[in-house]
Amino acid sequence: MTRWNISKIFFFGLPGQRRDVSFRPGAVNVITGASGTGKSTLIKAIDYCLGSSKCELPAHVRRRSVAVGVKWTCGDAEIVVGRIIPPVGQKTSTRMFIASGRNLPLPATADEFEGATTVGAARALLERAFGIGDFPGEPDAFGNAPGRATIRLVTPYIFVTKEVICSETVLLHGMERPDKARDIVAAMPYFLRVTDEASAIDERRLRQLQRVLDKEESRERARAATFSSLKQRAISLLGEAHRIGLAPMPSVDRTEDELLAQLRRVSSTQLDANAYPSESELGVLHAHRRQILSSLAAARRRSQATRAAIKDASGFDSAVNRQREKLMLAEHLQLNEVVTICPVCRTPSERGREMARVLQTTLSKVREESAAIERVKPKLAEHDRVIEEEIEKLNVELHGVDNQIRAWLRQSEETKRLADLSQLRAHLLGRISFFLESSADEPRQLARDLNVLRAEIADLEARVDSQAKDIKIRRAEAKISHFASEAFSALPTVAPCIESEIDFSVRQPEVNIIEAGSGAVLRLPDVGSDQNYLAVHIALSFALQRYFEVSKSPVPGLLVIDQISRPYFPTSGDDDEAEIEGRREDEDVQAMRKHIDFLFAETANRTGLQVLLIEHAYFADDSRYVAATRERWTRASGRALIPRDWPIRADD
Repeated sequence: MTRWNISKIFFFGLPGQRRDVSFRPGAVNVITGASGTGKSTLIKAIDYCLGSSKCELPAHVRRRSVAVGVKWTCGDAEIVVGRIIPPVGQKTSTRMFIASGRNLPLPATADEFEGATTVGAARALLERAFGIGDFPGEPDAFGNAPGRATIRLVTPYIFVTKEVICSETVLLHGMERPDKARDIVAAMPYFLRVTDEASAIDERRLRQLQRVLDKEESRERARAATFSSLKQRAISLLGEAHRIGLAPMPSVDRTEDELLAQLRRVSSTQLDANAYPSESELGVLHAHRRQILSSLAAARRRSQATRAAIKDASGFDSAVNRQREKLMLAEHLQLNEVVTICPVCRTPSERGREMARVLQTTLSKVREESAAIERVKPKLAEHDRVIEEEIEKLNVELHGVDNQIRAWLRQSEETKRLADLSQLRAHLLGRISFFLESSADEPRQLARDLNVLRAEIADLEARVDSQAKDIKIRRAEAKISHFASEAFSALPTVAPCIESEIDFSVRQPEVNIIEAGSGAVLRLPDVGSDQNYLAVHIALSFALQRYFEVSKSPVPGLLVIDQISRPYFPTSGDDDEAEIEGRREDEDVQAMRKHIDFLFAETANRTGLQVLLIEHAYFADDSRYVAATRERWTRASGRALIPRDWPIRADD
């Protein structure tokens, strides 16, 4: 398959002037010269004619040119693309021209451009011509279709600009811009032929739906965590109602409608009036208590007197018993039989009988008193028992009255508390009623049914063979890494990159350096030398182009390299072209010659690969380099991309 190359870049000035820069397809083409002659403008011209959103041509060119064109060739097929150059101060121009066919002549003036069209239509025509058979994108709010493979996403593979060539952070052109880097990464599998148009459609749609699902699920989680404003207020009111006994504890799992229905039920609650106990009832209870206490005091006095009488009776009984025991002697003496004669002198006498009678009388009294005590003691004990029962009864009655008084006091306190609670309940019911009235017309946050979305995602996941894609990506990475390592070994490097290998990853994308000997994996910033950065970018750019050739990718077979001499070119003290011929060469010049050898050898080994080298150095002693030089713009010759005698535009 023959790949697209550039045969001419041309500019139109006033009046009717044209400046052509010709290139040879499938070969190395060198543009060399001094600084400020317009060498790097060629990259901006190609980019502008590939439909860039803004014109980045320098002011010197814009003041003296009105249009720019690029002629692409692929075998016998040709495409001429032209675009109007805006004046300085204007961002861009939407006027483009595109014509395709064979043996197309270049227009003599800007007015003779054929195929006038818009920028969007010109991009689409170029995409079809290059074979970017992508699909119509679904534009976002700004009219962009992120991730769609377009003509604008081939520039990372064809431009090796000054921002890239010696960079330790930027791997491909455009990756320094986060907004474009996202699209480059998303479209890379397509250009590597890992995915085709149909699978790319499904993958992009799947990514879009997954982003939508992630957002919706995030919103659902947010709603579950924070609730809606309406739901928060409803739960707050129901929580207050629960604390004062008007409603059960609200559940956070309830929907807004269920919570509102519960609030309506609470708002219909009827509050009961609270009755205070009568003050006269408390006075009767206290009077009754005083009466009980008086009766209880009298009973306790009687009980004390009875117990004193029982004690006295017990003491008297003991004394009587002692006297009785003493008088028992008289019975032993048999006083009834006392004689009237003195037993000593035998003289008649009545004194003995008289004393016996006195003793008998005393003994009879003692017996009577002892019998009386025995009769009184049981009665006293019974009386004491009755009094104790009366005291116990009075104590029970007093305890009951005390309980009645305490109950009255508790009821009075509870009634006062309930009065305050009723007022609080009435206030809350008023707030609930106001909330229900004010929220009647408030919009509800309705949760989206995500089942349909999940079903569509599941269907797309079934069609997208992610496992096969991963295998293809790994194979592509392995091939590109192999091609890059081969190129890397042919380029001049310093430690730690000497004889090392390059490992390329598509997903970031990024490269890692596998250090020879140790096998250490180094990131690009770790290699620490502009010479190494240059070798990595040159090796990767040619490896990608080699892979595009093998995989028949729609990326044009073009590499535009902006000065490989940046790390090597010796400072000469001026801005003129540096001619390297017939002088003693240092290591830097020798290293640069290795790069030149690599460019010519690699281009010769590839089919349809065109290299456009924009260079400050001129190797006059290298016949290949001299033959490949298409333009040489030196200070002495006065030549430049835009002739200095072109007039300035009137609208500048």
